[in-house]
Amino acid sequence: MLAHNQGIVIPGYTMSAVPDAIRPDAALIAALERSNYHPLWDRYKRITPMAPAAGDAPMHWRWRDFEPFTARASREVPIEDVERRAIIMVNPAFGGATTTTGNLIGAFTILNPGDRAVPHRHTASAIRFATRAEGAFTIVNGRRCEMNEGDLVLTPPMCWHGHINQGEARTVWFDAANMPLVCDLDASFFEPGSRGAEAFWEVDEGDERLWKGAGLAVPGQTGAASAAHSAKYHYPGAVTRALLAAIPPGDDGARHLRYTNPATGGAVMPSLDCYAMRLARGAATRARRSTANAICLVVSGSGSSTVGGATFGWEKHDVFTIPHWTWATHTAAEGHADLFVVTDRAMYEHLGLLREEMQ
Repeated sequence: MLAHNQGIVIPGYTMSAVPDAIRPDAALIAALERSNYHPLWDRYKRITPMAPAAGDAPMHWRWRDFEPFTARASREVPIEDVERRAIIMVNPAFGGATTTTGNLIGAFTILNPGDRAVPHRHTASAIRFATRAEGAFTIVNGRRCEMNEGDLVLTPPMCWHGHINQGEARTVWFDAANMPLVCDLDASFFEPGSRGAEAFWEVDEGDERLWKGAGLAVPGQTGAASAAHSAKYHYPGAVTRALLAAIPPGDDGARHLRYTNPATGGAVMPSLDCYAMRLARGAATRARRSTANAICLVVSGSGSSTVGGATFGWEKHDVFTIPHWTWATHTAAEGHADLFVVTDRAMYEHLGLLREEMQ
């Protein structure tokens, strides 16, 4: 417990430095605390801060540093012995917790030719974004989803999913999930599948065919997609790239696309919200900040970002974070550059806690 006579400084204000011994209510406060009560009047600024203050600084993981670990993991970690051969990016600000930035983890998953990552399901929401994944497939609730360059595959809460590499080379893709949030809420459920369930893998794209045509809907199927998450699981990268080339820049100077639930136009999942961003060469975007947290994957090109007080250069397949309520601006170095951004924005939006600003 924080002592009342510490003169503690909280961002935006300073607490009273009046010693407990001379407070007229000191004895009352002590009696309340001994009886498992807290008075509001002496600590309200502690429990209602004036503005968000991220506990983590932005982090940047270079692919050239990360890639050797994927090669080692492919040799030293038999897929038969583990649930997933994935390496998670960890921010040390969280004291050893497996967290990339607030509420989110980012990782890369590795499969050797012929590998199968056993089916399972869980309450955490997750996505897969194909980087070097040609030959790999993710099976989601009986749908076989390709993982070509730039493809996004959803694995919504409690959807059975597994991964298989049917190509001739090692595959790697980017993952993100909201496991830290779910665990903090103590709402995590996990169900392992069977490694011997051959029928799980013997499927085609199934109902994913119903959601291929943008602007077209199958009568009677709209209700299936009106649930919390999108009924469309596979978003091809080729379509995303074509749209980014066609749309005009937004107010901040970048071109933005939101991956959406085709039935509602909202986020793909209640607690994960995904975006594609195209940056023009040499033109810094206007600075933005949001109450949401974000993990950014460099899909193509090179450039630099200033996030809070940190500026760093990035290249293809690098990953960096934008902690909540932290100003961020981005610049492409040569030609345009594309970023994939996964956030927890939808959760803040649903809770009425979303606030965003642009300079």
